[in-house]
Amino acid sequence: MKTHVSSILKLSACLMLTMVLSCKQEFLEGPKTTPSTMVYFPQAEKANALVAALTDTKYVVDSAANTANFSVPVYRGGESNFASLTVDVSVDNAAIAGLITSGALPANTVVLDPADYTIATKDTVSLNNNIMKGNIVPKIKIAQMNKYSGKTLAMGIKIANSSKQAINTAMDKVIIYFNADDFLDAVTPKNNMVDKSAWSIVKYGDGVTFKVNEDGSVLATGGNWGQQGILQTFQVRANKQYKIDMNVAGSGATDCWFEVYVGQAAPVAGKDYSDGGTRIALNTWNGCGKTPFDALLSSLSCAGNGNVVSFPTAGTVYLVIRSGGSSLGTTGIKLTNIDFRRIN
Repeated sequence: MKTHVSSILKLSACLMLTMVLSCKQEFLEGPKTTPSTMVYFPQAEKANALVAALTDTKYVVDSAANTANFSVPVYRGGESNFASLTVDVSVDNAAIAGLITSGALPANTVVLDPADYTIATKDTVSLNNNIMKGNIVPKIKIAQMNKYSGKTLAMGIKIANSSKQAINTAMDKVIIYFNADDFLDAVTPKNNMVDKSAWSIVKYGDGVTFKVNEDGSVLATGGNWGQQGILQTFQVRANKQYKIDMNVAGSGATDCWFEVYVGQAAPVAGKDYSDGGTRIALNTWNGCGKTPFDALLSSLSCAGNGNVVSFPTAGTVYLVIRSGGSSLGTTGIKLTNIDFRRIN
């Protein structure tokens, strides 16, 4: 049998290519140091090892825990011994004061209070997609950030005591930092803050009744010159705008007011509420609410300062909706889709 030399050469070339591909050596990213298998923070190569947390790292918002979980990568370089290892993790803020003095960090920078985050004390570095990599995850408590308005927050992170290869001590620390207001803008969704199960009744006298239904709607009925209302509290940020609105429907009221307030003073049972002034309202003496209606209160309103409000300081605000007068109408006034949210 005759064998063509060209066929043998082609077959040999294919076999060699298959062997090269199947024996391809893994490549692991690592620092240009000796030995190359050291463990390190890749972001430590940044100037002063400063990491802008909102742009230079990834984060996930845990809505159940109300935390923003940042991911700070840890690498191990080299091309051999791919067994997983662990490193100790600690917070090291020693360099922050000097960086503020030098201007590397803004003058308004403060160290993040340990009560306002959690961080695991160990991290595992393992092979993933040709990289020996781990992730240290500082979990920042979102609800605690309002008190830092106008500040930049900084937190130093250090690795030590690798269970296998050595730590590169030239790249064993990073400092993550972020502006508190930018952080809250990024991680706090502009969702409706109203909780349909969180209303409480504010009693001013007999004659008017507010009933909160399971579907989140509210029905105000009665009259006889009585008055009643509902209340819910929210946490707001300083100098941000919030918008309140709702759909109201009724058969037409007589000598009646229906008013919405968002104030910083706590309501007191039996006393009229006026903190911050009326925002939006029906007022039959002013000409709205006397005939059948079914629309957004903001479009019907004929009293008040408007449904967008802001506050000079962060903290608790009180949404108060109250109504009273001679008669709220034969069907009363029904509230649906009550909405309170940040708009900037």
